[in-house]
Amino acid sequence: MSKHFIVVGAGVGGLGVAMRLAHRGHRVTVVEKTDAVGGRNRREQVGQSRFDGGPTLLMMLDPFKKLFADVGEDFDTRVPNRLCDPSYRVFFADGTRFDGTTNVPVMTERIRAMSGDAEAAKYPGFLSELKALYEESIPHFVRKNYRSLWDFASPAQLKRVLQHHMLGNLAKRIKQRFQDKRLQMIFSFQTMYLGLSPNDAPWVYATLAYMEYGEGIFYPEGGLGSISDTMAQIAQEKGVQIRLNSPVEKIEGRRVHLVGGEIIEGDVVVANADMPYAQRELAAAAPKRNLRYSCSAHLMYIDYEGDLEGFEHHNVVFGADFDGNLDAIFHNLRLPEDPAFYVCISKRSDPEAAPDGRINLFVLVPCPNLDCPMDESMVNQLEGQVFDRLAKEGGFDRTKVREIKRRGPNEWRNELNLERGAAFGISHDLFQSAFMRPQNRSKSNPDLYFVGASTVPGNGLPMVLISAELIEERLIHEGVIPA
Repeated sequence: MSKHFIVVGAGVGGLGVAMRLAHRGHRVTVVEKTDAVGGRNRREQVGQSRFDGGPTLLMMLDPFKKLFADVGEDFDTRVPNRLCDPSYRVFFADGTRFDGTTNVPVMTERIRAMSGDAEAAKYPGFLSELKALYEESIPHFVRKNYRSLWDFASPAQLKRVLQHHMLGNLAKRIKQRFQDKRLQMIFSFQTMYLGLSPNDAPWVYATLAYMEYGEGIFYPEGGLGSISDTMAQIAQEKGVQIRLNSPVEKIEGRRVHLVGGEIIEGDVVVANADMPYAQRELAAAAPKRNLRYSCSAHLMYIDYEGDLEGFEHHNVVFGADFDGNLDAIFHNLRLPEDPAFYVCISKRSDPEAAPDGRINLFVLVPCPNLDCPMDESMVNQLEGQVFDRLAKEGGFDRTKVREIKRRGPNEWRNELNLERGAAFGISHDLFQSAFMRPQNRSKSNPDLYFVGASTVPGNGLPMVLISAELIEERLIHEGVIPA
């Protein structure tokens, strides 16, 4: 029997749920607060340059391919993409530059050239260790709805946890494998994608390094926003109604009240708005526990006249004291003195992203969330440090900035309803992961489900698509829809 599902939010998770349910023959209405689909994964146009609005790294293609295959489509056909090689260039404070790659012999030789024979000899085995961790954790702990503690703590599950040291400290285990501080940074910083310090992360998140070095980083034609646009197009082809500029005032049972008075009634509501906001502000149900939040990010979308010599498509720039950087952001709640940051120039792979003579310079600087709000002087200080480093590494000239748009903690909160301006949702620390992460069904409203970064399994485009898988699986298991 066909049912009517209302999806609140047209982020990647909401669109994934809409595609899956519409493919099963259900009626789906998606209501979106903003004027574009994609949530954090949307496009930005600044001056004459086009940018990815949030995520810029396409990794772990399996959830993308599975979603499209499950609804009768082929991801590579609908969203043509290619491998980035080098994956990214790393800039160290001592002047060293290192290009990451999925080519194991080449990667091994680059490690040898930078760090010596002993460190290089460890790399193939280290990558194999990460692969085994990945292959055990994804199907058994990530692609899983937890209905009881037993689902997490059964003998078979505990054996996997112990065998692969999943709950060990990531930074400490990396340091046990490599002595070169630069290699330690290269293989641990990926938890920053989750807004989590590697010094606080469980070893299971070393799977992120495997995604990069074992599988690779890809770039879809037109940028990552093309994924959201294509998902919306497929959803509409299957009959989904997507209503933009339709902010929600509250969710009441099976009814969604839009700002302005309109009420839409369905059989089930799926909230793709960030879960803490959706619970408190839309469903009037405060979370039952005190949640911890990720850091934030200060983004700059810069329409730049000229070029930055030596910068690739993806780049990671480390300061002299990475541990001090992490402590400042995550423990001391202040701006780092020598910030690490990420730079993306997607024009390297997509010439149409900026006109001739210009580049689309995307800069992401991890920073504290609104527990440590930044005033104008702090923003100016942070940007000044970043611009000075860009000038040192690539000849950046502030007079060549033709237009700039910023998105910081306040914008993450106000535009996308992210609690405390935490750009990556709730924290992925040990006690907010797997079974202990907020689950995807409301305890106060049986007709309300959650999809997105702040519920299971977590943040990042692949995880959010798996989140949509888990909603479908739960609806089937609970008899809401037939298998």
